[in-house]
Amino acid sequence: MPQVIKPFLLSALLGISFSDYFIPNFKNIDQRDRIIVTATNTQPERKTSPPNSSPNLSTDSAKDRIEYQRLMQLFGDRQLSKSSFSEVLQAVADQFIGASYRERLLDKGDTEKLFVSFTEFDCVLFVETVLAFSRNLLAANPSYEKFAQNIQEVRYADGKLDGYCSRLHYFSEWIRDNQKRGIVSDRTQELGGIPLRKSLNFMTSHWQKYPRLKNSEANYQCILAMEKRMELEMRSQPLRYIPSHQIHSIYPSLKSGDIIAVVTDIKGLDTTHTGLVYLTPKNTSFIHASPSGHVKIAPDLQRYVERVDHAIGIMVARPI
Repeated sequence: MPQVIKPFLLSALLGISFSDYFIPNFKNIDQRDRIIVTATNTQPERKTSPPNSSPNLSTDSAKDRIEYQRLMQLFGDRQLSKSSFSEVLQAVADQFIGASYRERLLDKGDTEKLFVSFTEFDCVLFVETVLAFSRNLLAANPSYEKFAQNIQEVRYADGKLDGYCSRLHYFSEWIRDNQKRGIVSDRTQELGGIPLRKSLNFMTSHWQKYPRLKNSEANYQCILAMEKRMELEMRSQPLRYIPSHQIHSIYPSLKSGDIIAVVTDIKGLDTTHTGLVYLTPKNTSFIHASPSGHVKIAPDLQRYVERVDHAIGIMVARPI
């Protein structure tokens, strides 16, 4: 008998099916975005195989380079020197509205390779792409290679691609690692965040949902060790979150392009979704790659989070 869970899970991580209930209001603005996830309790055995230790190869296509050049030409016609970083982040995010959502993009094949896309995203890939492209755009000598390097820097621990285990799988760890390297600043505590007291072990507890763990004992042990390191870190530096009902009170402190991670009460898991603050003259909105189909804007951040199953609040990180 299937077990029905109702979180807004990162389906790209779980590798499980979902049915989607979405009622649009008008183009690119979603008023309701709800996912019901159905998972079975099967417990297949993991296969013993070597961990992923592939060379740091980038998925490179003519399509990606053409789209990169189009975007660079588009922004080359604008006076970015007069824009703040937050304004650039929002302008870049705007260019991806309507792009397709697709799950498991980073888990193609048996080896870890640097995946780059301008046309389809999961929620984390969308955030990484906007951040990496914006940093490249403002660099002294922007290039496609620099953009790809920026993607690697934010996606992997210490910015180094060294197999599946080097990827920052838990988004709270993504924030911490990128903060250590001066790429983002975790603003959750200063905005009134309260401690999130839980252990993070969702991946190893649900290893059968992750093909790279299911098929590799070495990867499983590596992720297990990573979760134990995170546990030690959290003893001295506990994770924090802003409760859902308090999100509206921090609106005056948010900027366009601030990274929002939706925190969950699901056992062993920190966050289930991510996106960016999107400011308009009237609203504090949320732009994200939605499993309902494509990149879109939810008109009000707090209202959106309150409608996510199992959500209890948010983490906030600011690109710097």
